[in-house]
Amino acid sequence: MDQVSGNRGDELFRLLTARRQETEARYRQALSQQTSGSAAGDNEGVHGWKASREGGAELAVLQALDRTLRQIDAALARLHAGRYGLCASCSGPIPVARLKALPFATLCVPCQERSEGAPR
Repeated sequence: MDQVSGNRGDELFRLLTARRQETEARYRQALSQQTSGSAAGDNEGVHGWKASREGGAELAVLQALDRTLRQIDAALARLHAGRYGLCASCSGPIPVARLKALPFATLCVPCQERSEGAPR
């Protein structure tokens, strides 16, 4: 795991932490808008949630942000455990450029491509 040691590891830690703070702020803002009624809808739904003209669009945003937070937390746990930057499929190193672009990536590019090309 030489790729993410030392200064690079510190840089990636800062990147993950910053991405987490940004995502958490966006999540809180979206949740606040949804529960306060400043979302696009006019009608109050069940349990104080506002119904919107876009249907479940705001809920989908909240779910996506929640998923991103969980992925970032898992990446931070891998970093602390010394497994960050290793492909979950082939155990090869994930290039630092990929980790900078997608800091919670769990697969190297070839394994990701295989994963996406596999029939569902």
